[in-house]
Amino acid sequence: MKTYFIRSILTVTIILMAVFIGHRVISHMEIRSQATASVPLQVQQGADAWIQGFSYQQTRSGSTKWVVTADQAKVFDNEHVAKLQTVKVQLFDQKFEKEQMSITSEEGTMDTENNNFNLISPHKKTVMSFESGYQVFSDSLTWTEKDRQIHTKDPVVIRGTGMVITGVGLIGDADKNEFRILRNVRAEVSSP
Repeated sequence: MKTYFIRSILTVTIILMAVFIGHRVISHMEIRSQATASVPLQVQQGADAWIQGFSYQQTRSGSTKWVVTADQAKVFDNEHVAKLQTVKVQLFDQKFEKEQMSITSEEGTMDTENNNFNLISPHKKTVMSFESGYQVFSDSLTWTEKDRQIHTKDPVVIRGTGMVITGVGLIGDADKNEFRILRNVRAEVSSP
């Protein structure tokens, strides 16, 4: 009698485990097929390519100058434009071959012909972070490849250890590592 009872419990346990495992496998397959499903036509409309996990790199003499990555990109070949979502830009110091600064933004556009890009964050701020710990916050930033300059006409906030600088407009030279706020400059310095 005990043996029959134990066998019954084990049989029920095995059946329940098989049902549970079967359910998990089927659920996982459904989730995976949803994740790899094709992009809806309204999202692709007009784009020559729609790329998830976009990465674009500029090099000179084997050294990386900058890298643009985005969660998603719509590429329009005739207009030489890539429209980006959730963007990160990394600029590298050519002398020391290390990351000089990084910029994160909600969205942006990149001119694939001249390698200029515009970064915009309608809800949060576009953030430029330096190795030294300083950060620049703005609604938008523009990179001009020819001059290797970053600029904006929007209000900016620069934060660093014990210092906050605010103003309107910014021009930054990546090669010289010099940045200038254009007007309405205000600085607050606090001791640590």
